[in-house]
Amino acid sequence: MKRKLVALLGLLLGVALGITLLMLNPISLSQAAPAGLSGAVRVLDWHSGGGFRGMAMTPGALLGWSGNAAAFADPALRHARVEIVVLDDDAGGESVLGVRLSAVATQDSLLQARLGVTTAWNLVWPGRGSVMLAGSENAWPVLRDGLWAFVRGHGFRPGQDLYSLPPLPGAGAPALVSGSGSFEGLRGSFREDFQPLDSRPGDLIGSRQLNLATE
Repeated sequence: MKRKLVALLGLLLGVALGITLLMLNPISLSQAAPAGLSGAVRVLDWHSGGGFRGMAMTPGALLGWSGNAAAFADPALRHARVEIVVLDDDAGGESVLGVRLSAVATQDSLLQARLGVTTAWNLVWPGRGSVMLAGSENAWPVLRDGLWAFVRGHGFRPGQDLYSLPPLPGAGAPALVSGSGSFEGLRGSFREDFQPLDSRPGDLIGSRQLNLATE
């Protein structure tokens, strides 16, 4: 019994030490900053739990460690996700219909502090037009804080902490790339902010804000 207890304590200590060393990796301390926005900024709120098909948005799924019950059958789409959501305008404007495509970023790696996806949005304002967005996001800061909280036994605050997600290293700034209707010729940038939810532990969609800046 004593040997089993010692082995268990050794295992837990090893896990905690491994997490600590991972967090102190210099690469993890030199990540890109969240995209800065200029011009008129629209804030659109949306949440997880809507209709989607494809990979789960969890750390395990992004790293290929867990299965995806809703994954596409085609192997070429195994690491892709599509979801349809309604986004609410913080300023009280009309709601927006959004189709979000995402795929696991190449070379996702804990040692490289990369836990991200490449994304594309099609946002539609009924009767007015639509815009297309393209970019990426790195959820490493969320995982980092969650692991630190695990080591310390406290500190992770779902429903309170809001993360402005940075783009993946080397991927360029997320951008508004095209528009139609009244948005034709529009250019700009965007950033997604993420808030973990107690009701969906491990879910990297959670509660979201899509910040859309136009020029």
